[in-house]
Amino acid sequence: MWQVLLVTISTSAFDSLNPMAIGQQFVLQGLVKKPRDIWYFILTTGFVNFLGGVLFYFSLSDILIQLWNQIKTSVTPYLSIITLIGAVGLILYLIRYFWLIRRTKEEEVKVTIKGSVSPLALVLLGIGATISELATALPYFAFIGWLMNQSFSYWTVIGLMVIYNLIYMGPLMIMYVVYRTQEARFDQFYHWIQIKMIQWKKVLVPVILISVILFLFWQSWNQFTL
Repeated sequence: MWQVLLVTISTSAFDSLNPMAIGQQFVLQGLVKKPRDIWYFILTTGFVNFLGGVLFYFSLSDILIQLWNQIKTSVTPYLSIITLIGAVGLILYLIRYFWLIRRTKEEEVKVTIKGSVSPLALVLLGIGATISELATALPYFAFIGWLMNQSFSYWTVIGLMVIYNLIYMGPLMIMYVVYRTQEARFDQFYHWIQIKMIQWKKVLVPVILISVILFLFWQSWNQFTL
């Protein structure tokens, strides 16, 4: 049993060095209304990672893949129209964005650190960060593959996955503790980051939106000419 725990702890400790989640939390920690709200992000990250492992271990992922393929097959005939509608919608949003920028005077812009990220946004970001990392989570899949070759009961597997994901969340929990002990210094840094984000937003948002619009038009044209 000690060997099992050693494999679980060592693999999860290596996997816990999750650059996507750590980077996001580093930025998000100073943008929440209450410092403890960051737990929405931390717990979501651990839960989604745990759920992904359970789905993979019990082969439920095959069902989801089949369902996704069915959805793609049913949507493909309408993909040209869907992408065209999406491009037009983004054009309207871009026009509205430029209109709001013109109405907003530079001296009226106020930098607000606390409360700019809601708990729901933290949950969604946690889901996104974890899913993006799952695609390349080699230590996690190696651990699950090792579990599949053992003769453990289902409850033992679930227990080991819980331990794995508690350790997986370890760096995020440590970051929270460090932030609470040095909150004033971190908030000064986050204030500087948000000022820069406001400046970059005026350039990056239009560039990104225009790139997505062109891509959607290109996809729509390709689907139409097939």
